[in-house]
Amino acid sequence: MKGDGISKTTISEATARNWKRLHSNGNGRLMSRANKQLSTKTILPIEYFSNKENIADIQRFVDYCKKQNYSAEEVIYSVGVKLLKEAGILEKEHVALTFKSLKTLETLKLPQFPPLPTDEHDLLGLLYQCFLMEGEKNRKGSYYTPYAVAKNMTSGLDFSKKQTFFDPCCGSGAFLLELDGASPNQIFGCDNDPIAVMISKFNLLLKYKSEVFEPQIYKCDYLKQYFNIKHTYIISNPPWGAVIFDEKEKPIPTRESFSFFFEKAYKQLEAGGTIRFLLPESILNVKCHRNFRKFLLENTDLKSITLYPDNFSGVQTKYIDIECTRNFDRPQGVEKSPKIATFPFKGDFSISLRSSRNDEESRFISKDAFFLTKNLNFNLLSDSDLEKVHKILAKGKYTLKDSIWGLGIVTGDNKKHLKLKRGKGLEPIYTGKEIESYSLKRPRYFVKYKRDDYQQVASDGIYRAKEKLVYKFISKNLVFAYDDTKSLFLNSANVLIPKITGMSIKTVLAFLNSDLFKYLYKSLFGEIKILKGNLMELPFPEISAETDKKLTSLVDEVLKGNSEAVKLIDSEIFKVFEVL
Repeated sequence: MKGDGISKTTISEATARNWKRLHSNGNGRLMSRANKQLSTKTILPIEYFSNKENIADIQRFVDYCKKQNYSAEEVIYSVGVKLLKEAGILEKEHVALTFKSLKTLETLKLPQFPPLPTDEHDLLGLLYQCFLMEGEKNRKGSYYTPYAVAKNMTSGLDFSKKQTFFDPCCGSGAFLLELDGASPNQIFGCDNDPIAVMISKFNLLLKYKSEVFEPQIYKCDYLKQYFNIKHTYIISNPPWGAVIFDEKEKPIPTRESFSFFFEKAYKQLEAGGTIRFLLPESILNVKCHRNFRKFLLENTDLKSITLYPDNFSGVQTKYIDIECTRNFDRPQGVEKSPKIATFPFKGDFSISLRSSRNDEESRFISKDAFFLTKNLNFNLLSDSDLEKVHKILAKGKYTLKDSIWGLGIVTGDNKKHLKLKRGKGLEPIYTGKEIESYSLKRPRYFVKYKRDDYQQVASDGIYRAKEKLVYKFISKNLVFAYDDTKSLFLNSANVLIPKITGMSIKTVLAFLNSDLFKYLYKSLFGEIKILKGNLMELPFPEISAETDKKLTSLVDEVLKGNSEAVKLIDSEIFKVFEVL
């Protein structure tokens, strides 16, 4: 039986309802990604300003243009013409030829006050970003690379032997503007946004105003365009975000747009050439990017990973850049590479590297750290941490693979089903917020349990088990609680009934809540979600009956309110793993 293009035999009815409600295409990929792609608000790109004192003047200028109903294209063209005129090159033949196709655009009468700043590295790109609505930026992936980041990613390039540079998603030309020692004939770029292409051409003409050339910037969809020219350097900030592509015959089977750009750019790279992409930080450890990491490890010589402390305005995800070459020399044993560098901005990082505005600190890590997990997480571990992790993993004999797992309830309408006060026929239902290490806080909600009314529900045998562990799904640390009240849980909490040889359920709880396991989970996975697949990789050692009994007794003490017993549990577990 089929309905709405979704096969009933492969998914549950609840899932089918959810997909239909959320406008899915039937492959599990939502057709509309959040409401950001429909947003009509504009977000000022603070990170793209060279001088933050220009913010107010730029905002007033853009507000004026919008009130006059000037289009972004008209404004950009008019400001561009003004800049070329001020640079004394507007009437030059090669400049006129470059913009011949744009002569249909009318030069606007722009406001004189406030005056446009002269100290912005990319005034045209900045103005364009101020015009774009959040939804349009989200759909296009139009988040332009900040000056300092572009400068960092293009530093040290050699153009003395006719090397060429290519940016397949050049936008307004952020990377092109920062190239030192390159002639305009060594620079190539393309973008599918005609306004961005126009800006890049303006910017290159202004940068190389004493030279005669036509900018080699092309308006096209890079993924659909055939290029037969290879390049020495391909550096870019490709669009991020899930899109539907045909994955057949693709070396990197993923639906993330940046992986398609990387794959094609890799093919276009000269032997020994360098590719460097600005990417979301999530590519380091999120499961859906495993194939991308696998491609990097198997096909490239990974040179560096640079961590940045910031994110784009309107986007929560932080970013990194990854640099690699086409040559791949498989390392013998453990190779002290790639280099991991923090960018010289102040900020806190989730790895043990210092950072300051004045000094860039880098260190070398072992590629061995990238093969510690099934998902090939890029674990940025120091040598001492890597040694410690190896020691812990070596002691593992059992895993949670054969345990019983259950998801919390998805009601489909919490306002309808959840009550704030207990009444007749109602029972407690816990959320992740009520889960603490070892025990549960008082419930905030109550529910009349009718499993057929819910979108997602585990078997009653899991919820009503005599003993079970429950854990927070969204958390920076492992947080597990013991439950022997046969209680219900919402989907912000998941259920585990562990089966580890020689361990009671309370002993397993002791390991999962221990500082050692918290350290190991962060080191291996580094996610803010506690995932079943990751938990199943945690190593449980073989212990004696005496140790099992001791840990069980200590957990009982914790459950009675003896907080000192937690320290004793940690001490005992460190002793088991022989890690100080």
